[in-house]
Amino acid sequence: MRETRKLTDRAIKPLKPRGKPYKAADGDGLYIEVTPAGGKLWRLKYRFGGKEKRLSFGPWPDITVEAARAKATEARAMLRAGTDPARGHRAARGGTDGETMGALADAWAQKQAWAAGTEKRERHLMALWTPKLGDIPARALTPADIRPVVLGIEAEGHHEFARRTLAQIGRVLRHAVALGHADRDVAADLGDVLAPIQSEKYATLTKPTEIAELMKAIYGYTGDPSTCYCLRILPLVFTRPGELRNAKWGEFDLDGPEPLWRIPGERMKMRRKNPGEHLVPLSTQVAGLLRELRTITGTNPHGLLFPGLVAGKPISDATLGQALRRLGYGPDRIVPHGFRAMASTALNEQGHPPDIIELQLAHRDSSVRAIYNRSTRLPERRAMMQSWADYLDALRTGANVVPFRRATV
Repeated sequence: MRETRKLTDRAIKPLKPRGKPYKAADGDGLYIEVTPAGGKLWRLKYRFGGKEKRLSFGPWPDITVEAARAKATEARAMLRAGTDPARGHRAARGGTDGETMGALADAWAQKQAWAAGTEKRERHLMALWTPKLGDIPARALTPADIRPVVLGIEAEGHHEFARRTLAQIGRVLRHAVALGHADRDVAADLGDVLAPIQSEKYATLTKPTEIAELMKAIYGYTGDPSTCYCLRILPLVFTRPGELRNAKWGEFDLDGPEPLWRIPGERMKMRRKNPGEHLVPLSTQVAGLLRELRTITGTNPHGLLFPGLVAGKPISDATLGQALRRLGYGPDRIVPHGFRAMASTALNEQGHPPDIIELQLAHRDSSVRAIYNRSTRLPERRAMMQSWADYLDALRTGANVVPFRRATV
């Protein structure tokens, strides 16, 4: 059997980076990994408990050939004694409990002002990687530690979770750098390790005839009142489904001359960029629907507009999706989030000011002009919302519909 050629400094030095990481073997599981960024990192591949595992010894030439082989020999001795060398190796890498990735991830998470849905998703992501990386000191973490974790998630078919996990690890590392517990964000070295994802737009309908049929179907829905009213209101308010589903009665002024919904900043998706409350002028149609709904859910103890089956929880986004499917509109035709795209497309095609549309959609404008322009332009938005509601009503009832015109104030 041909023995693997042992590495030397002379053999390692000319190794050039490629588009993907590759290995140069030293033998008995020890190898140099050359990263796309040009790093040359010592690794030891071994099996313990029936699973393939890897140790990271550090970069060449900081870790010499002789030092790497000595570390590999020590690890093999631990294996023969029935001990996983990863435990002793990680302890030897130094760092206090407060400097480990797990502790830093917890500290980072506690500083975030997440909405309930976002926190659930972020905590789920943390649970995917902290069991494997949580006991490693942030300063000692390497790209080779992170790579098998995110590639493993991707291999299970969870491509978006893999990308979000890598991004979250990077955010925790940048938090560690800010606190002096790490030198840099090593997760950034893995930017190309995951397959690219082709982003997909939310399915929606844009033709007037299609919108008319959809609105007729929605008004024909006879299910749970919470779902029924949420479906009728969602196309009229331009908000994200979660912002509407989680709405509470205390956020609404329905009895004044100009009905208004004030969404608290902490419930908005872009709350870090736009920390203030988001204002939603209510058309006469929406105000009427809400007054009807108030007689049904206005006294629920949790103050929710659309209480679900679980006490204290609103209906879910899945509930809205299922209702649309019952009406014959699967996710290939329209999804709950698609009502925003439907309104934006129609309003832009009809010549309404893009600034007003984007402002009502609560999209972030990062331009210098936007930083200094704090105007809510509420009268223009109110006129636009009323015109849009009138347009949808005309489509639904089969009235003579004139092309949707820019509203005047």
